Amino acid sequence: MPGWLRGFVAVNPVTRLVEAARGLLDGAPDLGRIAFVLAVSGVLTLALAPVALALYRRA
Repeated sequence: MPGWLRGFVAVNPVTRLVEAARGLLDGAPDLGRIAFVLAVSGVLTLALAPVALALYRRA
């Protein structure tokens, strides 16, 4: 994997989600990863839901 792509993957929330899901399926959940995924999901929802609703109302 190229270095620039490796850096992007390291900070990508989807990577963290996959790692958390993999831990849950292996029977060894990492609460830190799960909490991070939930926190990022909540922040993205709080930040982008008003934008999506405004665009929906405009259409």
